[in-house]
Amino acid sequence: LILMLGLVSYSAAQLFPEPYQEQEGNLVDGGVGFTWIDGQPYTTVTIAPDISLGPVGVGIYLQLLFDNNNNLKIRKDEFQDNEGILRIIRYIRYGNRYDKYYFRVGSLERSSLANGFLMWNYNNGSNYDKRKIGMEVSLDLDKVGIESVVGSFTTSSVQGYNVFVRPLRVANSDIPVLKKLRIYGTYVRDNKVASGLALDSTATLQAYGFGADLRWLDLPVLKSALYADFAKIKDYGNGKAIGINAVIPNFIGVFALGARFEKRFLSEEFIPNLFGPLYELDRNLGIFTRLRNTGKTEGYFGELSGHILHRIRLIGNFQRLNGVKESGILHLEATAPDLVPKFELRGYYDKAGIESFDDARTLDNRSVLTAEVGYQINRYMLLSMIYRWYWVEDPDNPGVFTPVERVEPRLSFRYRF
Repeated sequence: LILMLGLVSYSAAQLFPEPYQEQEGNLVDGGVGFTWIDGQPYTTVTIAPDISLGPVGVGIYLQLLFDNNNNLKIRKDEFQDNEGILRIIRYIRYGNRYDKYYFRVGSLERSSLANGFLMWNYNNGSNYDKRKIGMEVSLDLDKVGIESVVGSFTTSSVQGYNVFVRPLRVANSDIPVLKKLRIYGTYVRDNKVASGLALDSTATLQAYGFGADLRWLDLPVLKSALYADFAKIKDYGNGKAIGINAVIPNFIGVFALGARFEKRFLSEEFIPNLFGPLYELDRNLGIFTRLRNTGKTEGYFGELSGHILHRIRLIGNFQRLNGVKESGILHLEATAPDLVPKFELRGYYDKAGIESFDDARTLDNRSVLTAEVGYQINRYMLLSMIYRWYWVEDPDNPGVFTPVERVEPRLSFRYRF
């Protein structure tokens, strides 16, 4: 079995870096504006600097919301429970993704282990008001390495680890392509998942897997790799996957393109990419019941990504299980920070439970959406509109989630250096 990490599986040890990614850099940002949360108006004051000094970076996001209908009383939802005021730490990092040494504390986005068969694009901030402070650590020592993801420091949450070895580098093989063979083992657990057996009853969810990947084609104009995975959810089922990806890293400076396709063979009671972008919502919505109700099936995963002139960055992927209703999962990203002069455009969308096209474009309790449009008035001032759709748990009814629609126009001071 040969296993390769997909183009945008987003881990430091993956085979191919993403063709185009926005770098966190030196930026002083902050401003005032208004936000409507479910029709309730708030005045906002935001401070959001990003500082990068060599390999070290720090990002802060402090936003105060003043209730316009309640004598400008500060809305405290964002700073209560667990992480509390620590949510102002967007990240503290050493290095960047794809570096041999990478460390990040704060909000996690698109965190993956190995090829993502168990943990893929995990996000610890899908519940925006209750964003968690987690950690990623990746070390690639050439012959061996490790990847780790911790969803939260303050609550019992998801933890994942992937250890890999390149055995033919250890053995000093004389065949160059075989030196790129990587074998790994993955373990993920969550100590506090809603069991569905009784109110506030929780149980431990554990999963493990192993696989291998090989970059068999490594030309300047085209790179490709093959991979295979096996994974098992403890006390439940298992799954296998084989796949291929290809990358055109730079076509005469005009575009880069990546494509990935994966075929899956799944036993009863197994869900691939279980620890995914909406996991922090799913963990309270009956994961164990879904596992017990999942039959033996096959499925697929496909993805396209890339950039055009380094101005438009696009990612789209979709996965589905054959014969299983509402098993489609969609992820879309589009960013164009300088496509149109003075305008910045960004959009992110995750949706699970898709059966038809109408499901894909309907916001419900398995959707997370962020869209942003910004206009650079001058060198230092940015006028922007931000829209968020996410879900929060009703504090009076544990396990019951309600939608939150958040609209935020903002005038910001911005300075890059």
